[in-house]
Amino acid sequence: MVAKLILVRHGETMLNREGRVQGLGDAPLNETGEAQARAVADALAPDAPFHLYASPLSRASQTARPIADAHGVPPATADDLREADVGELDGLTIAQVRERYPEFMRRWAEDAGDTTMPGGESLRGVRCRAWRAVRELAARHEDATVVVVTHNFVIQTVLSGALGVPLDSARRIRQEPGCITRLEFAAGRVSLVSSNETWHLRDLASAAGATRPAGERQGR
Repeated sequence: MVAKLILVRHGETMLNREGRVQGLGDAPLNETGEAQARAVADALAPDAPFHLYASPLSRASQTARPIADAHGVPPATADDLREADVGELDGLTIAQVRERYPEFMRRWAEDAGDTTMPGGESLRGVRCRAWRAVRELAARHEDATVVVVTHNFVIQTVLSGALGVPLDSARRIRQEPGCITRLEFAAGRVSLVSSNETWHLRDLASAAGATRPAGERQGR
């Protein structure tokens, strides 16, 4: 039996738009994020029927809402798939983090996996709870499809666990707002089917590109 797990990163918030660190702060989706959520709901039509879970944070539950409405499935809360607790970094730009926390940034560059964010948690802590949670979902829903709306650090660390790569490598796994990533669990093994699917967001990206400054980066 094969359990198919579809990880969806939540849609864009204004903190993403402004390139700010985003953790447990509860910023809602912006207009682009709401459109991305609707696009994800449409993109998941071929995968229905499925079970639906979402992180308890607003940006994830808002992204899950159109998926639930379109496919008639109520979302359950997956608390262990909430975003990393980034502590004192929440809401800061990368430039501000470098200025205010130079020692943290030095350690983060050397060992991102085991460096605890000021007042928050480490990526290893995130992976411990998130990897356990996705394996439990796969075991609970054998021979079924599960959609989970979650966050950047969560997906990155889950993929590092699935692929058996060091946590430092997780930060190089790109996950855009509104993207889709697919895993399959079968006979005790996990396979990565796709990562960072954004084909369903192309029309939205074209429209946003007309108004967004070139080179603007997305936050977490």
